[in-house]
Amino acid sequence: MNARYQTDWVAAACGPLSVRMAQEPAEVQLLRDALNCGHALKAGRPAGHVLWQGVYERDPECGLEQLVAVLCWGGAAMRLKDRDAWLGWDPVTCANRLALVVQLRRFMVVEAARRPNLASRCMGLALREVRGQWHAAHGFLPLLAESFSDPESHHGTVYKVTNWQPLGFTAGFARHRADFYTDEDKPKKLWVMELARNARALLGSPAELPAGCLPGVANGVAGARCALKCPQLKTLARALHAVPDPRSKCSRRHPIGAMLSLVSLGLLGGAADVKACWNHTGPLNPSQRAAIGLRKRDGSGRLTHPSYDSFRDILAAVDPEVLAATLSAWLCANEGLLPRSLAFDGKAIGALKGGIITLCHHATGAPVAMAIHRGAKDDCEMPDARRLIDAVQPSLAGAILTADSLHCQKKTARVIVGRGGDYILGLTENQPNLRAEAARLLQQAPPLCPPQPKKPTDALTCAS
Repeated sequence: MNARYQTDWVAAACGPLSVRMAQEPAEVQLLRDALNCGHALKAGRPAGHVLWQGVYERDPECGLEQLVAVLCWGGAAMRLKDRDAWLGWDPVTCANRLALVVQLRRFMVVEAARRPNLASRCMGLALREVRGQWHAAHGFLPLLAESFSDPESHHGTVYKVTNWQPLGFTAGFARHRADFYTDEDKPKKLWVMELARNARALLGSPAELPAGCLPGVANGVAGARCALKCPQLKTLARALHAVPDPRSKCSRRHPIGAMLSLVSLGLLGGAADVKACWNHTGPLNPSQRAAIGLRKRDGSGRLTHPSYDSFRDILAAVDPEVLAATLSAWLCANEGLLPRSLAFDGKAIGALKGGIITLCHHATGAPVAMAIHRGAKDDCEMPDARRLIDAVQPSLAGAILTADSLHCQKKTARVIVGRGGDYILGLTENQPNLRAEAARLLQQAPPLCPPQPKKPTDALTCAS
């Protein structure tokens, strides 16, 4: 045992336990030395946010504190199939909320202090304190803890008696370097523990999280993971490969289908400019890059992400109407198969020299179709929006379309009704006659009948 934390133990000593977060480098090193001497896996190298906890027992006779257990917390695993399915996470939600899950990487009771029930007492006390200590160290409150046990050497008894929940087994892969894994063929048992009431529902719900958790949420497109699975990425790349390539032959470093797929992923993820598209697609892993059709590799053999200049050049050169029509056809073909959390609210991308009009699901934001308008917003958006609505397949029967006051026009209403849909259009003060007529009709409307049960319909929003 290392001399820096070795103490003289009294076998009968059973004093009160306390948990302290190690803040000074000397304290952290003491706990690392304890793990290196007494844990089979040593201290290791924690990833992401890190928190070291030491459990101390006060000797009732002399009043001195003695180290009895060490816990090391770190960032959660990037992908765990059973955990993500249990939480109802898709890849984008996982990327945004992963920091709210903390991983118990190491737990060890000092050998000289071992006695019945000590491990469960230390674990329970550490779990009660970890949220507050994590907030003090990193500025936000986690909601879930995860950990692993090796079924070949441990039964996970301490997890069972402290109410951790088993979720299954991992695939047996170990992280080797960035985006690469090695198959060790040694699955570990996965355990989770909710650190707050309704933590599972909070993490899986699209609703707003508690205020203390929000600093840990990675909102925005930068760093977000891809919301599409590899088979969907392949179909998207095949569809966009048919778009005529405007680049010269010497400039075609990356296939046109791959480049436009990356641009489309940025647009579907809510990117507002070229840089946002580039940032959004940077974190794609090797499998996703291969599915899109990227081919160039760096010196280590990894598929490279196209440069910012490549994104800018392709957006400036491609025909936006052909791109929008091709992407709309792909969206219609895959409607119902896209992830629920896919967001696209319509953006103006400067390099496209025009605005983008989208038709998207009201509740989820998932796009149904899109079109380009090149001129001024007030002059060109309305007729292009009507053409977009008229071209949607199949019909709009049973759907309700909502739009802002710009689209509160008779022509737009007629197109919607002609396709079998209903509409809710906004009114503003610059339409006084229409507002007055609407108010008069509302006053003359008969009393509402008792609500009748009816089959819910999907609502569509026309956003620009």
